[in-house]
Amino acid sequence: DTTAWAVFGSVDYTFSDDLKVTAGLRYSDDDKDFVADRTLSPIGGGALLVERDVSDDHVSWDLSANYKVNDDVNWYGRVANSFRAPSLQGRILFGDDVTTAESETVTSYETGIKSDVLDGQGRVNATVFYYTMDDQQLTAVGGGANFNRLVNADKTTGYGFELDTQWVLSDEFNATFNLSYNKTEIKDNDLAVAVCAQCTVTDPINGSGLAVLDGNSLPHAPEWISNFTLRYTKELADGNFFASGDISYRSKINMFLYESVEFEGKELIETGLRTGYTWSEGDYEYEVAAFVRNLFDEQQVIGAVDFNNNTGIVNEERYVGAEFKVNFF
Repeated sequence: DTTAWAVFGSVDYTFSDDLKVTAGLRYSDDDKDFVADRTLSPIGGGALLVERDVSDDHVSWDLSANYKVNDDVNWYGRVANSFRAPSLQGRILFGDDVTTAESETVTSYETGIKSDVLDGQGRVNATVFYYTMDDQQLTAVGGGANFNRLVNADKTTGYGFELDTQWVLSDEFNATFNLSYNKTEIKDNDLAVAVCAQCTVTDPINGSGLAVLDGNSLPHAPEWISNFTLRYTKELADGNFFASGDISYRSKINMFLYESVEFEGKELIETGLRTGYTWSEGDYEYEVAAFVRNLFDEQQVIGAVDFNNNTGIVNEERYVGAEFKVNFF
């Protein structure tokens, strides 16, 4: 059972026609009561009753500014603080392994611009950001004993940038290009977790056989992400012919909180193509199309199971298909 309540408010102040500032304040209160009652275990254990209670409150705030540089460029900045209430993770199959995590708090800083360029033929949005998290809640998944445990990292930092663009290349061609960089790091000399049963761990191992996580990135957090799309449309007979393509890129990732040779997902590039024809008749719109996803059949590991084998989960292989769609309106 979870009981949560909050009171919050915000105020806007216009300093001039070009500058507007917003400030907000929020008080949150959260309480969780957990009860797990095992009457029978499939592995021979007896009855077990587990009860846990966690609660906390927090004052969150944010301050942002928006400034109109000119008719085509808008600047904004924001600093904010927030929290995530305590969490519970209940697993009682093998025993009393109900874990809790304390509240996490985050303070983030962000600034950027939103702009129209080339007389409206393009749009460029750019952002840089930095954040620091105290007592981040993380889930230590798997390990040789196959337990899921909640842990708190003393501090986690992240910083990077995001670039989002849209382009009208001609009356028939449109394109988008996006790029982001995100560097994350766990900073905790004492945080250590159980490791895989059959893999080559590259983190330092403490006296209890656990991997020390200090300096690791967050799992499934690639540093680089990018994508590009190109679309062509042409009026043809009573409808429109179209063709589009897209390319997406993701740099390498770690599968788990600890780092190992086997459980590192290498960089991944996927390409897709789609072409078709749309037309209208009466109150209906029709579309017929053919497509191919993962055109070059690029496959890499995107997930894993580590508790008693080296099992990898890969992205979907190349596949082709056809679609027919009717819009009723």
